[in-house]
Amino acid sequence: MIGLLILAALPVLVYQLRIPLRSWREKRNIRQAAKRIGARMMCDVNLPDGIGGEINIEFLVLSTDAILVIGVKRYDGMIFGSARTDDWTQTINSRSYRFPNPDIYLAQQLGAVRTIVPKAPVRGLHLFTDSAVFPWDKPENVLQVMDLLSRNTPRPRLNDIPADLRTAWKQLSKSAHL
Repeated sequence: MIGLLILAALPVLVYQLRIPLRSWREKRNIRQAAKRIGARMMCDVNLPDGIGGEINIEFLVLSTDAILVIGVKRYDGMIFGSARTDDWTQTINSRSYRFPNPDIYLAQQLGAVRTIVPKAPVRGLHLFTDSAVFPWDKPENVLQVMDLLSRNTPRPRLNDIPADLRTAWKQLSKSAHL
């Protein structure tokens, strides 16, 4: 009898857990993708913004040629946007939703990092989830999780990073509030 009750409750439980499990899997894939491109990574970092406040950065990654500032964008549907537009558009089921160009906030994040490590090369990327579709060209600084996970390049080691970039990373780590 108890076995039948458990068997009957199982589909309900699976249905209830499908959204949290999807979210967990998506977060895990995002983290794995970001980790693949650098020797070191910091997540959910708060840095001084240079004007008395703080700015949040989802991922800071130490790559072989720069410190990468990565902002994750969780959008479904078709995405239309470019560096030259003030707003980007998300289209789902023939409904359109505007959102601010993510380059604006990314520029503020890059500025905060450059204030701390002014001589280090710093680049910014938008990492969109795989549920986003770019029917036109993807902007240059936009990647998707599948783009990073499908690369066949090995993860860089700390020894692959130039000494001055490692020093800048240490300096940035000291300023970060995790």
